[in-house]
Amino acid sequence: MQPANRAPKKNTRNTAVQHKQRPVRSYRLGFPIALLVLIVILLAVQSSSGGWSDVLSYLRPEPENEASVTTGTSALNPSSTPGQSQTMNTTSLPEAPQQVILTAVGDIVMHQAVIDGGQIGGEDPPAYDFNPAFQYIKPVISASDLAFVNYEGTLFGPPYSGFPFFAAPDAIADALFDAGFRVAWTANNHALDKGIAGLIRTYEVFRDKGFHVVGTRPDQNSRSDKIVTVHGIKIGLLAYTFETIGTETRRSLNGIPMPDGAEHLLDSFNPDRSNMLRQDLDGLIAHADRLRKEGAEMICLSLHWGVEYQTKSTSYQRQIAQQLADAGIELIIGHHPHVLQEIDVLSASDGSSKTLVFYSIGNLLHNMTFSTHNSAGFAQDAMIVRVNIERREGTVAVTGAEYIPTYVTRKAEGKGYQHLIVPVIPAMADPAAYQSDSKLVKASYERTSSVLAGSNGTADLPVVEAAR
Repeated sequence: MQPANRAPKKNTRNTAVQHKQRPVRSYRLGFPIALLVLIVILLAVQSSSGGWSDVLSYLRPEPENEASVTTGTSALNPSSTPGQSQTMNTTSLPEAPQQVILTAVGDIVMHQAVIDGGQIGGEDPPAYDFNPAFQYIKPVISASDLAFVNYEGTLFGPPYSGFPFFAAPDAIADALFDAGFRVAWTANNHALDKGIAGLIRTYEVFRDKGFHVVGTRPDQNSRSDKIVTVHGIKIGLLAYTFETIGTETRRSLNGIPMPDGAEHLLDSFNPDRSNMLRQDLDGLIAHADRLRKEGAEMICLSLHWGVEYQTKSTSYQRQIAQQLADAGIELIIGHHPHVLQEIDVLSASDGSSKTLVFYSIGNLLHNMTFSTHNSAGFAQDAMIVRVNIERREGTVAVTGAEYIPTYVTRKAEGKGYQHLIVPVIPAMADPAAYQSDSKLVKASYERTSSVLAGSNGTADLPVVEAAR
C-alpha cells in the first residue's frame, strides 16, 4: 500500500538520484582525508617520547589525593629515573608492588639556647619562628610519604624553659609541620616534665595542628596508637619509652614518681625490674597484635631507650629487640642516647620474618656541643632515616633503608645562636651553601661513619648511606 502523500513516480526517481549523488561525492573526498589525518596522528603519537602512555595519561590521570615520592636513583628505588617515562607490557609482567617511603628523625631537644635562637621579636609575649632550623632538610622530609619526629619535652606554654624541665613555644610544632612531619612521637622520659597537664597539652597542640600523636593520650577514652593508610598499605604506629627503676608499686620517669593516673596516659616499660619488664613487653606485643586485628599490615614501633652517650646498643636493647622481632614487629626506630648507634636486621627465631632496627638515630635539633658529657662530638651527630615498605604478592614488608647524616650548625643571630640542621655530605661539598664550617661537618661525617661501620643490612634488606 502506498502512502497517501507519495509523489508521482517521475519526481520520486529524480529525488532519489539527487540523494545518491551527494553521499558519493562526500565519501570520495571525506574518507581519504579522514584516513590521512588518522595516519598523521598515529605517526605523531608513535614518535613522541612517551608514546601511548602520554595519551593515556590524559585519559586516566592520577588521583589528586595520591601523593607520589621521587627517590631518584637511590637504593630504595634504583631503577627509577626522575622525569623518565617507562612503558611495559602489563599483560606479561607482574603487577608493580605498592610502595611507601617512611622518613624518621630523632630527638627534638628544645634547650634554652634553641628556644632563644628562635625568638624573632617582642617580649610580652615573645614571638618565635623555628622554620629556619629545618630549611636544609625540608626537601627530604616533605618528599616522604609519611614523616615521623620524636618530640622530647612538652608544649606547656610560657614561661618557656629548657633542661631539665622542657617547655617550648608552640611555634616548634608549626615549624615541624611546615617541614613535612605528620607523626609526632611523644612517649619519652621528658613527657611529664610539666606533670599530667603538660603531657595533655602537648598532645592537644600537636593534634590540633594536624599531627598523628603516638605514645601518649589525653585521657583513658582516647588512644595512644594509630593505624594510617598510605598508598593502600595499613601501618600500625606505636611509641613506648623506658621508665626509671621506681618501686614495685610506683612507676617513675627520670627518677621522679609518676603522678597518679599518668601511667595510663603514657606508653612505657620498665627495663630495670625483670618482672615488670616481662609484663610490659607482653603488653606491648599484645598492643601490636590488637592493631593487626584491626587491619594493620605491619608495625612501626618507636622506642625511647638505651643509655645516654653510648654509641653502642646495650644488651637490654638487643634482648628487647630480639623479643619484638620474634613477635613479628617489622620496624623499630630508637632514640634517647643523644648519639648514634648501629643499625641491624634481626630474624625471628622461627625464621618467619625480619625486623629492621635503628638502635638510636640521635638528636635532630639540640644545643649540644663537642664536650657535652665528654661525648667528644658524638652528641652533635644524627641521621634522617628513610625506610622503604612494599606489598608484594599480598605481603607487606620492609625492603630497604637509607640513612642521611646530619649535623647542627650554630649561627650567631641576635642575642644568641640560630640552630640549622644540615645534611652533612652536601655541606662537606659546599659548606658556604649550608652556612657551615667544612672542618666541623667533615669531623661529624667521620664520627658517623665510625659508628655505622658494618650497618649494611642484608642482601634482601640493604641499608645504605645517602646524601640527601
